[in-house]
This record gives sequence, C-alpha cells and structure tokens, in this order.
Amino acid sequence: MKALFRILVLSICLFTITNTAAMAAPAGDDVKVTSEKMTYSADGQTVVFTGNVVVKHPEADMWANKVTVYLQSDKNAEKSDATGDVNPGKIEKIVSEGNVRIKMEQNRRGTCDVATYTLKDELLVMTGSPKLSEGKNTIAGNVIKFWVKENRSEVLGSSNQPVEAIFSAPGKAKE
Repeated sequence: MKALFRILVLSICLFTITNTAAMAAPAGDDVKVTSEKMTYSADGQTVVFTGNVVVKHPEADMWANKVTVYLQSDKNAEKSDATGDVNPGKIEKIVSEGNVRIKMEQNRRGTCDVATYTLKDELLVMTGSPKLSEGKNTIAGNVIKFWVKENRSEVLGSSNQPVEAIFSAPGKAKE
C-alpha cells in the first residue's frame, strides 16, 4: 500500500512537472518529456531525466542530455512517511545540462551548455557558450539572461568571451 501511494505521489509530481517544464507553460497546454531514464529522489526533492531528453510544448521545445527538476519543500505542509515529505505542487527550478538546444516561437533558437529556469521570477539563465538567434540576428556572450514573461534579455561578456551581436541589415530596395 505504501508503494502504491508513493507511485501516486510521483505521478502527481510528474503531472505538475510536465505542466511547467517548458518554462512555465500556461495551464491546459500539454507538455511531453521523453528520456532514456528518470530518477526521482524524495530526499533531494528532485526528478532527473537523463539520456536524450526532449521536452515538447506548443510554445517551446528543448533538447538536452540531462534535465533536473528541483522541488520546493513546503515547511508548512503536513509531513507524511508515505510521501517522503515531498510536495509535488511546488517546483523551484529546472536545470538542463549538456548540448542544450531550445526552439521557441517566432523562429527563436538558443544553444548553451547549461540552462537554468527559475519559476519564481520566470528567468532563464544560459551559460557555457550561450547563443540566441532570431532569424538571421544572433547574440552570444558569457551569460545570457532571458526574462520570459517580460520578453527581456541581458547578455554579459567577459575578457575571454565578449558579447557579440550580429544584426541583419535590410537589403537595399530596388528602384
């Protein structure tokens, strides 16, 4: 009975994750996560997807070697031995690692080594040779911060990896 209850809690947790895994997807949109392996840890409050991870959502798709979902511990919730003190309704952040590729609406694409999305402030932080492109326009740097809700970004450079932006200039109009 205890094992059945844990499976039920994990199912609820996965349902919650798939409804927010693609950068806080609006309610009612389906999200599909596939991978070679999934590991759940009540102690660490994590769900880890590894091996060819694909997150499909109507507004954004993502590919990575590994995706870790960090669950927030609700200190006010009643503790239960059967659930392992997990609160499946609270997701703190999602970290994608290894060959991360993101495809969004409006022909926007991104690549990096690590992408961290925090739900509280709806902030996507890309590190490890991050690059964003929209059509022919591209921007790269040391760190790219993208506030999803505000559609605002900040690119930070370093001496080793300065900010580099390429903007497509409109061609001359034929007379």
